[in-house]
Amino acid sequence: MLSILLRTVKPMFREVSPEKSAPGAHTEPSDITRVLQRWNAGDEGARAQLIDYMYPELKKIAQARMRSEREDHTLQATALVSEFFLQLAKREDLVWQNRGHFLATAAQAMKRLLIDHARARNAAKRGSGEPALTLDFLSTDLLRQPVDMLDFNRYLDRLWEEEPRMAQIVELHCFGGLTYVEIAEVIGVDAKTIRRDWQLARAWLVGHLKRAD
Repeated sequence: MLSILLRTVKPMFREVSPEKSAPGAHTEPSDITRVLQRWNAGDEGARAQLIDYMYPELKKIAQARMRSEREDHTLQATALVSEFFLQLAKREDLVWQNRGHFLATAAQAMKRLLIDHARARNAAKRGSGEPALTLDFLSTDLLRQPVDMLDFNRYLDRLWEEEPRMAQIVELHCFGGLTYVEIAEVIGVDAKTIRRDWQLARAWLVGHLKRAD
């Protein structure tokens, strides 16, 4: 079914290739990994250095991935990334493996925070006629209205049930900004497989979102 969708459904996602720049693009991956290793060893200064390295890049990703119909509805990227680092500071169970592990953790946290925000706002604004939170990595050329964050997440959850690796790739790229190579390192398969799975997953999501519209 996924291969048929790939051949027949015109991509609805904007072409933001996972091959392009990723978080920490101006800092060597090995630098990030060394800082994380120092954090594991209990170096308090490492946490501040990690924020210096990664905060601007994560903010860029958050800004690129978020869009709302009205300015007063926009969840500020600064607040999103700040909340992630605040939550991170409370976690004492994490032992960092490398930069990819950090970015994967960031992707999961960004997704969860966006969903929580969308649910809370939808509950507060129900019946008001105000638009739902939408995401800027979705192109809506084939849809009459922007794609709702919660609709997207619902189908992503279904993809997790059917093809967990593909769902993980979507999550790592869309919410963490990881490249094909970085995703391959996190998941443990080659970059060519990641590229193929990304295209299949995107086609699957496009097909379901189009039919829902």
